[in-house]
Amino acid sequence: MKKVKEIMLSISIAAFAMLAGAACYHQAVLAADKPVREVAPMQPMEVTAYCYGTTRCDGGAVRTGICAGRPEWYGKVAAIYLDDNGSPGEFLGYFEILDTGGDDRIKNGTVLDIYIPDYDTCIEFGRRKVVVVFIDGEG
Repeated sequence: MKKVKEIMLSISIAAFAMLAGAACYHQAVLAADKPVREVAPMQPMEVTAYCYGTTRCDGGAVRTGICAGRPEWYGKVAAIYLDDNGSPGEFLGYFEILDTGGDDRIKNGTVLDIYIPDYDTCIEFGRRKVVVVFIDGEG
């Protein structure tokens, strides 16, 4: 739980940095001594978006900042980067895996499905190739 709190604090700092006109937070992460993507293996995947439903698999409410993934990944955090020919490209964000989804591609771990509350934004988001670093949310 401590890691989740640290990550949520990082997200808050990122939002403040962007509002202040500072460089994107992910650039600061990459400049750190041990960036996330160097301390955990990267996994190529696809990411999609969903907007329907109000309840997660655990009964909690859906919200921005969560995604659906394999049941075994529940509680982890996914740092998602666009795939730049097998390397991390643009940083999309940190997403807590707090839902499991019904699609077989989500259940078998080839797709993460992020929650975006607006239908048109989901359609615009589409399906994207990404690289993902999974961060243990426990601790």
